[in-house]
Amino acid sequence: MLTAPNVVLLIFVLSFALILSEKMHRTVAAWLGCTMMLFFGHITNVFDFDEGSSLEHEMLGWIEFEVIGLLLGMMIFAALLEISGFFEFVAIKASKLSKGDPWRLIVYLGTLTTLLSLVIDNVTAIIIIAPITLRICKKMGISPIPPLLAEAILSDTGGVASMVGDPPNVMIAAAAQDVNLEHLFGFNGFLFRLGFLTLIAWIITLGYMRWYYRNWISEKPESVASLLEEDEWAVIDDMRLMKSTLLILFLTVVGFSLTEFLHLPIQIHAIALSGAGLALVFGRSIPDHQHNEGFLNDVIDRVEWQALLFFAGLFMLVGAVGNVGYLKSLAIWIFDSFGSNPVMLAVAVVWVSAIASAVIDNIPFTAAMIPVIISIGEANPSVDIAPLFWALAMGAGFGGNATPIGSSANVMTVSISERGDEPITTREWMRVGLPVMFLTCIVATIFIFLFHGILYSSI
Repeated sequence: MLTAPNVVLLIFVLSFALILSEKMHRTVAAWLGCTMMLFFGHITNVFDFDEGSSLEHEMLGWIEFEVIGLLLGMMIFAALLEISGFFEFVAIKASKLSKGDPWRLIVYLGTLTTLLSLVIDNVTAIIIIAPITLRICKKMGISPIPPLLAEAILSDTGGVASMVGDPPNVMIAAAAQDVNLEHLFGFNGFLFRLGFLTLIAWIITLGYMRWYYRNWISEKPESVASLLEEDEWAVIDDMRLMKSTLLILFLTVVGFSLTEFLHLPIQIHAIALSGAGLALVFGRSIPDHQHNEGFLNDVIDRVEWQALLFFAGLFMLVGAVGNVGYLKSLAIWIFDSFGSNPVMLAVAVVWVSAIASAVIDNIPFTAAMIPVIISIGEANPSVDIAPLFWALAMGAGFGGNATPIGSSANVMTVSISERGDEPITTREWMRVGLPVMFLTCIVATIFIFLFHGILYSSI
């Protein structure tokens, strides 16, 4: 029977099918789905919202504005650095360090992205590294797809081992405080319990990509010789702008870390937007600009507005499915099916979280799973929920690699790739991301079996 909630699910599935098919731009597809949800909601009253409110207000509430704010702030930083010539500078510098070897370049940039994802969120890492990669590949005359995919997937992978590296981990750490497990789910706790797992996943990811793209480049590009002779300092358009932006960006990242470590009552997105505002204030236009308005317009033109709109639409689509109860039903099914065996329950959380995160983005699925995990512990105090939280972190992190919409970092990578001549397609992403997801989740499963009662237990 086609009930109203089933129609909501159908609209959701059709919207995501349209997004992944690339028959129309993903932003248009997402907002088409949102429009259909809005009209259907008004016709059927299928969505639950507070009396005195409105459906429009409820749908806007489904948008994770914290994520949108963080992205906007970091995009402004990236725009200022691009205007200053910083990306050109780093592109030439990185090319010289790699001596023109494309695979060595992938390892260098991939490692840098992973390390950044340990101390800042992986979206920020991508916003910083991906534009540099585009510049390098353009200068070398090579396809940017392999290095961009490597950076995105490795940023998701690196974020698994960090409390601040991936939004789902931040959410899990916050929930752990509410159930007196904060001693396990701090920064050191994530690194200690998931660090070695992440290292193995990192090696597997690079190994698979090396095999998959084995015919990518057989010899050094002809343009490398001239590239290595370029003076990286000569491409900087505005040294003052570059220095002031980098300084404020550094202070902003420090603010991210201090907020998490000291549990300060300020949101990360507020820090990002405040830092971006300061960078705009202290920045100045390059010589070609005669007025501040020209400088600001230059910054605005470089912000990925379509990506921000896509995220907003994506959050509303997932929010609609969550509102009618499907995400909670999925979570409850996991526990009803595997709850009798603690180890198999944790394994099931890994795989269901991975598959779900690949389809609906790991942030909303994590938000749906957390209260169910907590309720299991409240209903049966003998159940140790700590392994379930660790399994959720593994599944949500590794599962996000499977598709271009599996994580916020993936969406940003695709959006940035569209600035170049070879945008990343859904088909190409899944050829790399799906095998990586399965391989890394297999490793996570092995870790659950081996260390369930040792590393991941609260007892």
